[in-house]
Amino acid sequence: MHTRNVNVKTAAPESSRKIGGKTVSYTIFVAETKKKSEEESDVLEFSSLAELKKLRRRCPETMRCTYFYALSSGVDKQFRHIHVAEADHFKQFVRLIERVGIDI
Repeated sequence: MHTRNVNVKTAAPESSRKIGGKTVSYTIFVAETKKKSEEESDVLEFSSLAELKKLRRRCPETMRCTYFYALSSGVDKQFRHIHVAEADHFKQFVRLIERVGIDI
């Protein structure tokens, strides 16, 4: 018996890209630095936007700190993160992700 994957909506065979292709997993990084401080940034890592929103409800941004938000789709060959979206403020970052259409 031969089987093959068929897309139900179009009744056409699915492409091999969908079947065996790499899935993109996103990671959100938030760097927080106190202004006029020599300390290094504290970096937080989130796997979903809901987790980040939950943190921001409990701990909103403060004026005494600077923030940097980045959405990474992985690392390149030199192990640097590939930023898909980045912003300096939380609301700006959320709007940017929604505008790009990434569901995380």
